[in-house]
Amino acid sequence: MSERYELIYGFVHCRGRTTYSAGCVETRAEAEAWLKRNLEAPSLTVKAPPEDPVRYCKAALCPFKRQKPWFEIRDIRKPEESE
Repeated sequence: MSERYELIYGFVHCRGRTTYSAGCVETRAEAEAWLKRNLEAPSLTVKAPPEDPVRYCKAALCPFKRQKPWFEIRDIRKPEESE
C-alpha cells in the first residue's frame, strides 16, 4: 500500500463538531506541512462552507459564532495498483 493522507478541518459548534476535507496528499511530509501552516497561521486559513451550522445558528449570542477551526491529517491507504 502506498502513503496517502487526507487533510481535514472543521469547527466546533453549539450543535456539535463538523468535519470537512481539504483534499489529499501523497506524503506525510506534505500533510504535516499543511497542518503546520494552518495551525501557525495568524488568521483563518479556511472558511466555513455554506452548509456549516454557523451559517444558520439562530442564537444571537452564540459563543461559537467566531471561532478558530481545528485541523488534522488522516492516514488513508490505497492498495497498490497492479501493473
